Amino acid sequence: MPDQPKSHFERFLRPILASRFLTISALIHLLIIILFGGRVLFNKYVEPPDFQSTGDTVSTDNAPAPPDTPDTTLPPAPSLAAPPPPSVSAPAATLTALTSLSNNASSFTMPLPAMAPPTISKQLAVAPAQAFGNGPAVSLPSSMAGRQGGGSGTGSKYGEKPAAEEAVMRALRWLQSQQTSDGTWSAGQDPAAFTGLALLCFLGHGETPQTSHEFGVCVTNAINAMVSNANKNEAHLNFAPNFNDQNSSYMHGIGTYALCEAYTMTKDERLVPIIKAAVQYIIQGQRPDGGWAYRYDTGPDGGKEIKSDTSVSGWQIQALKAAHLTGIPDMDKTVHPALDLAMKNMDRVYNPKDGAFGYRKSGDRNYTLTGVGVLAKLFWLGRPDRTVHEGLKNITSKDLAYDGPDASLYVWYYDTQACYQAQGGAWDWWKNRFQDQLTGKQSADGSWPPLAGNKDTGGFGGSTSGGGPVYRTTLCCLMLEVFYRYLPTSQADALGGGTVEGL
Repeated sequence: MPDQPKSHFERFLRPILASRFLTISALIHLLIIILFGGRVLFNKYVEPPDFQSTGDTVSTDNAPAPPDTPDTTLPPAPSLAAPPPPSVSAPAATLTALTSLSNNASSFTMPLPAMAPPTISKQLAVAPAQAFGNGPAVSLPSSMAGRQGGGSGTGSKYGEKPAAEEAVMRALRWLQSQQTSDGTWSAGQDPAAFTGLALLCFLGHGETPQTSHEFGVCVTNAINAMVSNANKNEAHLNFAPNFNDQNSSYMHGIGTYALCEAYTMTKDERLVPIIKAAVQYIIQGQRPDGGWAYRYDTGPDGGKEIKSDTSVSGWQIQALKAAHLTGIPDMDKTVHPALDLAMKNMDRVYNPKDGAFGYRKSGDRNYTLTGVGVLAKLFWLGRPDRTVHEGLKNITSKDLAYDGPDASLYVWYYDTQACYQAQGGAWDWWKNRFQDQLTGKQSADGSWPPLAGNKDTGGFGGSTSGGGPVYRTTLCCLMLEVFYRYLPTSQADALGGGTVEGL
């Protein structure tokens, strides 16, 4: 009997039944796709979005726990606004502290390291105009490269003890607390000298308006105060319209020194015309024998009286060295000849019998100013000559005792730099002795007390309590920063390098 023709359904069903396992699998996958696809569509069109509007509440029962965070983190970038000033009637006008010193919007900034929040003097009333920024770093001269960040390890390389750096920080914080509302420092007189010395302390530790959270406002106010006074007084940095005051040449030399360093470390273009004019006053005030005198007197000596003063000259030489390091165009055209002549004056006051450099002539004050002569020679030559060798022997033949009858912070300020620049045996002899004396005598508040029975004014600062606590603290702070303020000057970095009398 012939086969009956099959219906269309039977012909469709036959291959499906022949491959029933594949068919079942396909049906299961189709069912899964339908179920999950439906769930997605339901979430999209029915469930609320993941975020919650203000005031919404959301269950966190199934939310993952937040990651553990350490208790100690770097502090956020602080606001530099000072605490509100105390309520007083008719407050004195104050300078505005700017975190960028330049007057134009494209002022330069430096990378901002993580540092402690600021501790601003309660006496300051400041309102910074803008926040710290990031930008290209300043390229410092090689001799100043160690001062970034308070030494950056450079200090230990040259023998700095941890106690010395701790003493520096206490000193800086004390100095900040003593800054007056106009940005200056004063011990009742000579605010120009004390402001310059204090500013040198902060700059020597690498503190600038662009890089220092803790001291940036303080440094800015100091620079602004010096700029303001310079603009009022035709760049006379003794804060007066002329040099008639007995100590004016001291104050102007120190102020020029400080502003030159400030420019080198900030490139604040406001300072350039002031520095040029200030340096020119120093050049014009140099005497024919190469020295400098009180009031920048260039008149002839009177009989046996010699006017050139090694103490006054020391600050002018340091200022001219700092002017050289600014890199301001054409600065060295006047700086180099002036220092050539200054070295001749140092040779004039040198005493070959004991290696000492005198005050106004050879042998008149024994060892007191020997550090000035040695430092000047090393700054200029970059290598020791015969007078330097003999001068170092003279320096290291004396005892260091803060309470001793011959102790003088002014003398030690120069001796410390002289021995450090020379390195070798002189520095090995000096470095531990002076650190132990200074760190051991620092007061709890960060200042230094008077030396026993010694006025130690150094030509300015008055005679009360050895020149006053600001005077003593700045000199001690600068000494303890010696490890990184100016690295030992090589011959390639020296100012002149020629020959002078006494070689």
